[in-house]
Amino acid sequence: MKIEEAVEPGRRARKKAQTRRTIYEAATGLFLARGYEAVTVDDVCRAADVAKGTFFLHFPTKDALLAEYGRLATEELEPLLATQRGASVATLRNVLRALAGRAERHSELVRLTVRETMARPAAMAQSTAQGRTLGELLLAIVRRGQAAGELRRSVVPEVAAAVLVGAYFALVNAWATGEQPFDLTEAVDHALKIVLQGLRKD
Repeated sequence: MKIEEAVEPGRRARKKAQTRRTIYEAATGLFLARGYEAVTVDDVCRAADVAKGTFFLHFPTKDALLAEYGRLATEELEPLLATQRGASVATLRNVLRALAGRAERHSELVRLTVRETMARPAAMAQSTAQGRTLGELLLAIVRRGQAAGELRRSVVPEVAAAVLVGAYFALVNAWATGEQPFDLTEAVDHALKIVLQGLRKD
């Protein structure tokens, strides 16, 4: 195989990912400025300088944009997970704190995303799929901790991962939609401590 043949697929993938990111960033800028309902797919295409066909190549509907925040947040965990060499408990804490910190940095966008997703069944289904992806990442960490003897082997790892994901999303939804503000990272830390009481070995 020629070198250029091996390099080209990677270049195409990077260009495709960049186009998708450009569309998403253009869309979220418009959503925050005008409100979700006031923005059309045509508006997004003009702002991103892409054809309508290009938009639909990346996002089948306007509502599909609402799930992109979660996809990007999960994708950004990969470098963090690649550097984690310590205990599984510390890894779980670092992952959930990273997600909470990202949400706090993009609070206005997260609040809009949560509000609009909850009002749309199709968007909610896509968000649920993203939750499963996060669950798979946490499941791998829990299994690693059980294999190392850090966490109870008697706990079903799938259940533990589901509880962690459910607790995280419940806190984000409360933080994003509630009238009483609270520190999301601190709340996530507290929730993790509660879960770990049942997971950690004595």
